[in-house]
Amino acid sequence: MAAHTSSYDASHRTPGDAAPASSTGALQREPLEQLPAIVERVIASYYAKDYQPLLDRATSDCIFIGAGNMVFNGRDDMLRQLPEVETAPSIFLRNARFGFVGRPSADATDATVYGTYRLFTGAREPILLAAKQRITVCCSLVDGIWKAYHVHSSNEWNELVGEDVFPLQVSMETYAYVRGILQAGQRAGNLPTRVALGTSKATRYVDPTQVLYIEADGKRSTLHLADGDTITLNVLLNDIQPQLPGTFFRVHRSFVVNAAQVSGIRKFTLELSDGTQIPIPERRYSIVRREMALRVTGGLDPQKS
Repeated sequence: MAAHTSSYDASHRTPGDAAPASSTGALQREPLEQLPAIVERVIASYYAKDYQPLLDRATSDCIFIGAGNMVFNGRDDMLRQLPEVETAPSIFLRNARFGFVGRPSADATDATVYGTYRLFTGAREPILLAAKQRITVCCSLVDGIWKAYHVHSSNEWNELVGEDVFPLQVSMETYAYVRGILQAGQRAGNLPTRVALGTSKATRYVDPTQVLYIEADGKRSTLHLADGDTITLNVLLNDIQPQLPGTFFRVHRSFVVNAAQVSGIRKFTLELSDGTQIPIPERRYSIVRREMALRVTGGLDPQKS
């Protein structure tokens, strides 16, 4: 889903506060069964930076609590803060499921909608993210139109791998997504398809996305590839690491690992996509988890790693 250009007006006030009247003058009301679909459209538009649907559907005193520190205390506060939201990356919504909390009657004037969905940033955004999220939206009829008076969304950060949260408030899904971004970037020419490794006397050209990890072997280094092959270079591990892209980092004095090939982390062990387990020294465990999270979320400049 392509991101929309944001469109809202600070002087805007909710149009059509009254629902259309019928030919007999009786007030029409939006059907209750349409409410989950309405909420889904509003939330999808919000993440795609089209804020007008949210403004149209929020009551004047609507409380909006987003993931992180995003809080709108009423519609006017939304208008003040939305320019700051403009700096956030565009996000698209997938796998949405919205429905009612409980079973409101057909003539109910108040209803709560609960939803779950996945959020993804685009490949060109400075931050790469794939996250599960849930949301609760409390709505009431205002002159026949369903409007939200309380919205509360939160991220799900508690995916487990083995005995540990993986990794440091970043989901497994993010890692799978990052690997896809890396592969797409390579196809589009945004990432190097080959890097030169070795010395001026002996250079090998290697596709970095296919390297699982590099292991020190005395004064040599052995590259372990995703297809099961290995390449041995007469270069120290300390000297080969600076020649690699920023997805690679030092886990152990004997191992440099490609973060895009990591499928799991638990205490003192990294598991790679082929099932290989790389030991993590106990004293470096918290550092390794942090570095993994930084690389996934874009918090680390690959040029400086």
